[in-house]
Amino acid sequence: MEQAVLDQGAGKFGKGAYSLKLLGGFEQSVFEYAGEDGSRFVLKFLDAAKYQKADIIRELTWMAHLAGHGLRIAESVTSREGLLIEKVAHEGQLFYVVAFTIAPGQPLTDLESDASVIERWGRGLGRMHALGKHDSAALLHQMGFAHWNSHPIYTDEFPDAAGEKVHARWKEYLKELSSLPHNPQGYGIVHNDLHHRNFHIHDGDIVFFDFGDVGYHWYAYDIAISIYHAVQTVPGPRKAEFASRFCDALLTGYLQEHTLSNDWIKRIPFFIDFRNVYSFVYFSKYVNWHELDGRTRNYLAGMKADIEAGTPVVHLPIS
Repeated sequence: MEQAVLDQGAGKFGKGAYSLKLLGGFEQSVFEYAGEDGSRFVLKFLDAAKYQKADIIRELTWMAHLAGHGLRIAESVTSREGLLIEKVAHEGQLFYVVAFTIAPGQPLTDLESDASVIERWGRGLGRMHALGKHDSAALLHQMGFAHWNSHPIYTDEFPDAAGEKVHARWKEYLKELSSLPHNPQGYGIVHNDLHHRNFHIHDGDIVFFDFGDVGYHWYAYDIAISIYHAVQTVPGPRKAEFASRFCDALLTGYLQEHTLSNDWIKRIPFFIDFRNVYSFVYFSKYVNWHELDGRTRNYLAGMKADIEAGTPVVHLPIS
């Protein structure tokens, strides 16, 4: 990202000398701001060619709704002009800029030792889903949150880089998804990316952040996302045993906050495998493979082979 864009964005929210540390994000556009006055916060730059301001407003409104009902969320930071969303331009390119408090605590690096932490993670996820059904959420449902298949990955042409066999699998999954009901018992507003790097553990509590993908999807898919990414941290021979324990703990917490029928719970393995295909297609569409290192290319080649062969991500006994 151009330094001129970073300087403008930092100047909207901070004052005086500062430093920026890249935190990441898929587009490498999330930074930690440290000012000479001691101020620290997270700055996120969003290319206006890809993101609409209305989507950002929905994200921030949803976060405020969750925080207002007791969930610990990395809070929005207003700019020097008192705005939640700023915009900067450079050489004809427009960016929206938002800022958030730095979530206290540390990332969860050990996903195996303490089942109670996984249960709290599940409770937080269940609480989010339940709050989407709360009476106070009625206005949120009139704000036009995106539905599951409105992302460009569904509406644009399928990326050639993914290959014909993956395309065939993709179409099979989309056919199945299109047949699923949108009833409020199984479908609603979800985080859509709640893996273990999108929250911190602080004083035994969980502080959630990165709600940029919020929208309508099936609750079982939101659960599957957490399981899918957790499983990636475990070597192959232990995946099944880990996944079973992890899923049990996550659902134990989840079901304390939100009711989900067994029919939907039994679909979680399907959604885990769909997340795998989705992730591969996403990489194929948005990443320049020639810029990837050998290790990442080999990993993606393995994903592709498994998808083409119909190999499940993990054998998860749910009945």
